[in-house]
Amino acid sequence: MVNYDEIIDRRNTACSKWDGQGGDYIPLWISDMDFKSAEPILNAITKRVNHGVFGYTHDEKKLEEIVYDFYKKEYNYEIKKEWIVLIPSVMPGATMACRVAKGDIMFNTPMYPHIRRLPGEVNCNALEVPLKLVNDKYTFDFEAMKEALDENIKVFVLCNPHNPVGRVYSREELENVIKFCDENNLLLVSDEIHSELIFEGKHIPAFTINEKAKNISITLASPAKTYNIPALPLGFAIIPNEEIRKIYKKEILGVFGHPAVLSVEAFKSAYTECDEWKNELLQYLKENRDYVEERVSRIKGLKINHNEGTYLAWIDAREASIEYPYKFFLDKTNIKFSDGVDFGREGFIRINFGCPRANLKEAFDRIEKVLGSVNSFV
Repeated sequence: MVNYDEIIDRRNTACSKWDGQGGDYIPLWISDMDFKSAEPILNAITKRVNHGVFGYTHDEKKLEEIVYDFYKKEYNYEIKKEWIVLIPSVMPGATMACRVAKGDIMFNTPMYPHIRRLPGEVNCNALEVPLKLVNDKYTFDFEAMKEALDENIKVFVLCNPHNPVGRVYSREELENVIKFCDENNLLLVSDEIHSELIFEGKHIPAFTINEKAKNISITLASPAKTYNIPALPLGFAIIPNEEIRKIYKKEILGVFGHPAVLSVEAFKSAYTECDEWKNELLQYLKENRDYVEERVSRIKGLKINHNEGTYLAWIDAREASIEYPYKFFLDKTNIKFSDGVDFGREGFIRINFGCPRANLKEAFDRIEKVLGSVNSFV
């Protein structure tokens, strides 16, 4: 059993999440977890470090076999190994995927900041169309998406499971995404980096939906988020369409080099040795999810939509009469959330609950002290 309640001091370790703040600062923002990676990954890395030589790697065929086996086991789907293209990580892969279509990009908001930065990296324009709330659940607004389309839009970027709202999209929703892209000649770029962090429903990889999906999609994934190894970057693109794959490989030629040797070891171990660790992680994260939703429901002025996957949650603070929630909580409680403005929505914050529950308890105790509980206003 892994002790996910263990408090690990990450300060002064060149850590983006924890460094730069003093005192009783609680970081609940950037999306990495405060848990040790799985023991098999640590052992694989240690063994390679002890070898002492870090030359160029040549493990592409082995990694392709691992990805093939993973999708067969996880999704009962046999991909072809030639569909797999190794990439440094998901976001560089997404940048190159958007360049394939040579046009503007559409995506839905709220959307995590790096996808919102894609237009600057691709040198194109972006069209942001809000998701809509239906029965307190975020979903696509296809009418608004169709109305917003213009002839310059060539790419639709999907995030599934969705960061930050935590949706795990249904087959029907994904079928409608494929239909929308196919009817409007859009390349579908699907970011699926959180695909193993599922609490409810089942993740459905975009390219598995139907034959149309295989012909118009680039699916991107990586073990980085699930196994907490984002600083050991290595991912892959799955591109069934031969012509799209050929263009993609041409785009990345000379840009993406050999994968780093420790990243290769972590990748192999994550997908072949860490199921037990992952299952325990999912149970702990689900309990954290439930804890966060319950605590938010008790605090005056805050709302939260139900999370189905990822270790991220989207909190609506618009009824709390706070001008700038991100700054308010940082100044008044010394808690750093992700700023909803960066996701395209004012009045919201994103919380990362991939941490020991004691950190969440302390954070919400502070918030409740500042805002008050719902019961105290009845």
